[in-house]
Amino acid sequence: MSDKSKKEVKPFSFKGSVQVPKTQIQGIQGVYEAYAGKLASSISTNYRVNTTAVVLSVNQSSFGEFKETLQSPSIMGIVNMSPMRGEMIIEVSPNLVFNFIDRMLGGRGELISLTRPLTDIEMKLVEEILRGFTGDLKTALRGIVTTDAKLTNVLTNPRFIQITSGSDICISGSIEIKIGEITGIVNICAPSAIIDAIMEGLSGEKSTSGQRKSIQNLITTHDDQVKTKELMKGVEFPFVVALGQINTKASDVMNLQVGDIIRLNTKVTDYLTATVGDAPKYKCKPGQIGSNIAVEIIKVLKKQLPMDDDWV
Repeated sequence: MSDKSKKEVKPFSFKGSVQVPKTQIQGIQGVYEAYAGKLASSISTNYRVNTTAVVLSVNQSSFGEFKETLQSPSIMGIVNMSPMRGEMIIEVSPNLVFNFIDRMLGGRGELISLTRPLTDIEMKLVEEILRGFTGDLKTALRGIVTTDAKLTNVLTNPRFIQITSGSDICISGSIEIKIGEITGIVNICAPSAIIDAIMEGLSGEKSTSGQRKSIQNLITTHDDQVKTKELMKGVEFPFVVALGQINTKASDVMNLQVGDIIRLNTKVTDYLTATVGDAPKYKCKPGQIGSNIAVEIIKVLKKQLPMDDDWV
């Protein structure tokens, strides 16, 4: 047998997966911290309330041991991480969930402690909340792994969760969310298959100079480009055109009345800037098509080097 045909033989434990090294746990912790930042930003934007999110702990355990830490009833979302093999769990404290529901229905998000089962209407709102949390997870992993993360199920009883075998090694993280006077926990859990994929992405995301690579640098062959374009076709990005902006005092905003006129920093002869995601991409001219406002693309802006968590 030639050397080329030989394959590396790795030891296999029939008792469970091999323990994850400390350095890899630190890498996963970085991903969870990025996820916490995305959660805080999204919650602040969606519910118009100051929010902080801090990773309290990152732990390695068997999946069976992780299940034992979950209370019943709990509110848990099962997230399919395709094209990666496996699923992740997002568990949200009931007090946080009912706070979100109260705000979604026009309330002020007062402290609500309920132990009753969720109604059908509340369950639909819970699914919407968890879909938002899933989207933030997908964003946190952007540039590390390719995933079309989707919420596939919502459960309230930990006994019915079975995303992997009980002996499989998982890395879970606890994120403390503070919304005003309300504090709750978001737990996330990734099994070994997902951990392996993330670590492979993390090991290849930095160049030899220590700088984070852009997504273009991670795609080296024509086949990679074709596959990536195919995967990206279904990804949705917000396309936003801003009329302009100004900086103003809080007292001026509080005194605004119907009929007040605000002068922006944009002149009527200026082109508007269109952003895709968070990146400015085009200069455009406003107009009208039928009864809808429209814009005409005038200029494509030059690409800028991606920052830490951005890519173009």
